[in-house]
Amino acid sequence: MRNGLLLTLFVIFFSCHNDQTIPHLLDRAESFVETQPDSAEIFLDSIQTPDKLNDRLFARWCFLQSKTADKLHKDMPYVEQLSRALQWYTEHGTTEQQAWTGLYLGRSYAEDKLFIPATNAYSDALEIALKEHIYNVAGYLCSYMADLYTYTGQRSEERRKYEEAAKYFKKAGNIRSYAFALRDIAQTWVFGDSCSIALDYMLKADSIITKLNDSIGMASIANGFGNIYKKTGELNKAKLFFMKSIALYSAKAAPNFLALSNIYYRNGFIDSARYYLEKSKNLTTNPYTHVDRLYIGYLIEKDDNETDNALNYLEQYIEAKDSLYDKEMQIDIIDAEKRHNLAVLSKQYKDLQIAEYFYIILLCFSAIIILTIYLIYQAKNNYQRKVLEQKGIRLNELELEIQQKNLRLEDTEDLKAEAQKTKEELCALRHNTFQTASITKRIKKLCKNVIPDKEQKLTDKDWNSLIALIQMLYPNVTTFIKENPYSLTDTEKKICYLSFLQLDVKAEAILLDITPNSVSKYRFRARQKLNLANQDTSIYDDLITC
Repeated sequence: MRNGLLLTLFVIFFSCHNDQTIPHLLDRAESFVETQPDSAEIFLDSIQTPDKLNDRLFARWCFLQSKTADKLHKDMPYVEQLSRALQWYTEHGTTEQQAWTGLYLGRSYAEDKLFIPATNAYSDALEIALKEHIYNVAGYLCSYMADLYTYTGQRSEERRKYEEAAKYFKKAGNIRSYAFALRDIAQTWVFGDSCSIALDYMLKADSIITKLNDSIGMASIANGFGNIYKKTGELNKAKLFFMKSIALYSAKAAPNFLALSNIYYRNGFIDSARYYLEKSKNLTTNPYTHVDRLYIGYLIEKDDNETDNALNYLEQYIEAKDSLYDKEMQIDIIDAEKRHNLAVLSKQYKDLQIAEYFYIILLCFSAIIILTIYLIYQAKNNYQRKVLEQKGIRLNELELEIQQKNLRLEDTEDLKAEAQKTKEELCALRHNTFQTASITKRIKKLCKNVIPDKEQKLTDKDWNSLIALIQMLYPNVTTFIKENPYSLTDTEKKICYLSFLQLDVKAEAILLDITPNSVSKYRFRARQKLNLANQDTSIYDDLITC
């Protein structure tokens, strides 16, 4: 207890000392985030353990990290981090900070393909923004909500959100974003085969962007015109606008070059189609654009009777498309919004009923129970570890005696029998210890059934606990897996560790967050690498003989 107190005082002292430099780094990052986000990122990355900061500093770090990531088109911080930051801003920050942080949280959920939580986060932030008339943030929130509907293919809801975004951007005086919202509305009409309506919106957007003399924005609008005219079959007009877009902004012109390649291919100009296809090669990192490029290449080479080239493109296309294949079920965003509103009302009602003292009492009792369980578990674990050590020592002694007896040509049958019995007892004790361990029970409970909207994938902490338990009980197994003589992949290693729980394919799929079919494939590959030709021998049975 005294050592723990000294360690706590030590950490607090150095944390306080470190916190004196953190505000300066955050000030420097904030001064660069708008104009030089690369420099801001360097200052933010120099804070090596931001999660150890106090809530105020952490919230500020998380907000700046999100803003920098947005500028650099990188992923948002983790959901857990943004949730913590939002909690602090909800209690101490401005409403604008709350709205922005809610937007970043929604984007983080969306990046994790958690669309219902993303919708809830966006809806909460939108409610705050509209209540305080923060229309610029409201516009961005509606745009990102529209993106979710784009993903699920709900075009009418997508258009509704883009129209709301345009309205809020106009109120906020953000003319550039207002023009882009009009462009996005036009795109929804194109997909709805209403190109005349789409042209009206695009003309309004073009008029605004031209007045701003924004070359990147003008390039985007020109691309939109090209897509509309391509859809209506006016290919000469489409080519002119794609060319204009390339001239205005060549750095990300791959979609324009691909569109030109496609137009020339449709008109039978194979050489021109091939030329523009090649021009698009190194101008994008977007995997979807890359897939489109490979497919157009296949069509061009096939029509030109270049069989080998066509086959090469087709193989690359299939491989790239398979890597992007997503079997997730379509999520009903409208239903998510309704459930969010009901959840908000329910939470408000419960908050009025529950008194503050109840939470304090509950917290105290929970702490006592958890501490008691932990102490019991530790005592039991220490006892089992001692028994394991004693059995192991006895087994080594008996095996040594057998070797000595064999050297003197004496009868070792009794010793062998005792050694075998001790070995069986050791195996049984190991198995029982493993099955009664808290991490084993937690994992089995976690994968018992799929719970919608709940993360059931094993965390790094869970993996570390499971591996530590196997290390204690089967040290040879963990040594074998870490040395990895058969070149197992990380996922195949996880399959090996999970084999100790003797779960079915469905349960392992839940824990690894992959499909049951993928689990079967990884099991098969692991068995191949471990040379398990006998179908009656499991991976677990093979590993415990190491």
